[in-house]
Amino acid sequence: MLITLWAKAEERHYSSPFLIDKKAEEMIPQIDYDFSKFSKSKFSQAGVCLRASLIDKETQTFISAHPDAVVIQLGAGLDARYERLGSPTLTHWYELDLPEVIELRKKFFEENDRRTFIPLSLFDYQWIETIKAHQKPILIIVEGVLMYFERAQVKAFFENLCQKCEKATLLFDILAYSLVGHAKNHDSLGSMDKEQRPEFKWSELDSHILEQWHPHIHIGQEYYMSDYNRGRYPFIFRMLYKLPYFYKRFNQRVVRVVISEK
Repeated sequence: MLITLWAKAEERHYSSPFLIDKKAEEMIPQIDYDFSKFSKSKFSQAGVCLRASLIDKETQTFISAHPDAVVIQLGAGLDARYERLGSPTLTHWYELDLPEVIELRKKFFEENDRRTFIPLSLFDYQWIETIKAHQKPILIIVEGVLMYFERAQVKAFFENLCQKCEKATLLFDILAYSLVGHAKNHDSLGSMDKEQRPEFKWSELDSHILEQWHPHIHIGQEYYMSDYNRGRYPFIFRMLYKLPYFYKRFNQRVVRVVISEK
C-alpha cells in the first residue's frame, strides 16, 4: 500500500509523467514511514504508475460509455483514482479494503453521496449484492492485489463473481509470470524485512486460461506493459523484452475482462 503511494507521489519528478497524483503527494509527508528505502526502486516505481495510468484510462473510457456506472475498487488501499479522474459524476463509486485500511483511508479521503468506503475482504462477497442493487453497468477494479493470493483463491474469486453477478466489466493486473515465488528479487519488496515481505503467489502465462475457469469469462483486452513504458524501464530490460520468451514471462499485464453469459 505504501510502496504504490510513494511511487505515485514520485511521478511528479518526470517531465512526461504517466499520471499526476496530487493526493499522493499530499499524503506522503503526513505518514510516519521511512519512504527513502524505496529510493532505488526505479523499475517498480515506473511500473506502478504505468499500471495505474492504463487502468485509469480504461476506467475513464468505461465511465464515458456508461455515465450511470457503478464502480468498485477492491483492495483500494490509499489509492486516489477517484480524485485522479476528477471525482466523476456517476451512479456510485465504492472503495473496499480491510477494516484497518479503511480506517486509515478515512484520515485522507471523504465519503459523499456518490462515494462509499466498504470495510470488507474482497472474498466477503456481500459487496456484490451492494453493487448489483443499483441495476446499472458495473466496473470492478482489482489493482495490485490478486498476485498475493494462491491460484485456487483467485480462481474461486472469479467463479464466485460469475455466479453472483450476471454482467460486469473487470479491470485487473497479472504479475510477470517469472516473479511468482520471487518477491525477494523485486526492487521495492526486496527492501522489506523478510518477516514482513509478502510473497508473489499468482500469475498466468496466458490470460486466456481464465476463460477456462468459467464460461462467462471473456478476455476483452490485455496490455503488455513493456509496450507502453516510454523508455522508463531499464535499458537491459527494454532489450530483453524484444525476445518473445522474455516478453511473455517477464511482462506484467493489465487485463479487461467482460463477465456475461454471451
